Amino acid sequence: MSKIVAAIGRKLLGLALIFNSIVSLTSAANILASFYINRFSWQPFSPYLIDGSLFWFVILAAVLNIVPAKLVGKADIKRVLFHHYVYGFLSIFTTLALVVLLAPACIFILLVPSSGFQVNCFQNIATYAGLFFLYGGLTLIIDDMYDISLRSGRIFDKARRRIRGLGRTLQAIHLSSSLISIYITVCAILWCLENRVLLENWPLWELANILFTANLLVTGIWGLKVAKEKLWFLKILVDLPKKGFYVHKVDIYSQKT
Repeated sequence: MSKIVAAIGRKLLGLALIFNSIVSLTSAANILASFYINRFSWQPFSPYLIDGSLFWFVILAAVLNIVPAKLVGKADIKRVLFHHYVYGFLSIFTTLALVVLLAPACIFILLVPSSGFQVNCFQNIATYAGLFFLYGGLTLIIDDMYDISLRSGRIFDKARRRIRGLGRTLQAIHLSSSLISIYITVCAILWCLENRVLLENWPLWELANILFTANLLVTGIWGLKVAKEKLWFLKILVDLPKKGFYVHKVDIYSQKT
């Protein structure tokens, strides 16, 4: 029984870290889009953040965090009815369909969150719930990549073999990106403290900033842990079996306790 609990715990941790990376990546991308569109009139977390372009490093850290997260989430757990990428697609399609039917004006804001921070539609908990299920579905799809298509898994393994000798370089990039992510987290915290009165007028915007800051902190800390343990050239880019990160799933209920 303890093995089953441990396997489920590893899987949930891996999924949580992938979800964290997706949120960090999309949040950083949206901030960068706003930054470049309004470059001469808006600077994120000014005056604490020296340059909004540093969010590119958040994207780098988030992308590099996904592969180690998949490694952490390897577990022998039988699927329930379907591969969980099916549930991922269902979550995404159901969320988008409900938004189109019930609040079509919010569909663009759901796909591009940074566009809606100061409109009434985004000050609705349902919009944030939609984002949760949208990103959650994408998390399941990414985690189950090898089950979706053998071709996609082979492409991924081929890419890993081609960059196998760049482990130390990737570790250095991961380390620097994670440190910059933590620096941006500190800037975000200082900015939120300074603009507390402004944020109080938009309660859900304040919540969004709190969640974004906490998420960014996790991204930085996880990246530092991966760099410290040298996972890129000790585990991730070493020769693996033919199925790479894929682990054959067995029925956990048939295991002896």
